[in-house]
Amino acid sequence: MDYIEFHSEVPTNLSTMVMAFGGWIDAGEAATGAMRHLVRHLSAPRLASIDPEAFFIFTQERPEARMTSDGNRAIRWPRSEFYTWQPPGGQPGMLLFRGMEPNQLWRTYSNMFLDLVEQCGVKRIVSIGALLAGSPHTRPTRVTGRSTDPEWQVLMEDWGIYRRPSYQG
Repeated sequence: MDYIEFHSEVPTNLSTMVMAFGGWIDAGEAATGAMRHLVRHLSAPRLASIDPEAFFIFTQERPEARMTSDGNRAIRWPRSEFYTWQPPGGQPGMLLFRGMEPNQLWRTYSNMFLDLVEQCGVKRIVSIGALLAGSPHTRPTRVTGRSTDPEWQVLMEDWGIYRRPSYQG
């Protein structure tokens, strides 16, 4: 079964992917909100959507009923979408993703996800997230970063944001 609906031809020159998943790693919708802003700011066209039917338990990720402009109700299903951005001048572009972590069929979802990422020619993936923290508004917000690329790790250490990963799960 095809779980991805394509809205345009898949580009093969997107060197970087920036992604944000909703859920526990998205406190206050900071990550998905930042991604929504980035997609709008760049006027990034939608490349593909993942069909939520197989991957979500709708009692946990509930669809929303909304009023349309003509006064009718419409159901909005949980969405996971890929967007593209191509800079002027023919330089490599970016693949952007905003969506929810699946409730089930993780291997299928992950394989499908990575297949599309590879088709696009992505070499670097940046994942953004936000965790709840007891930070008063009078103090700087803690920002952390990690990388498997040694050059980026050095940059993050220089910026004072590198933290060794401790999460396992």
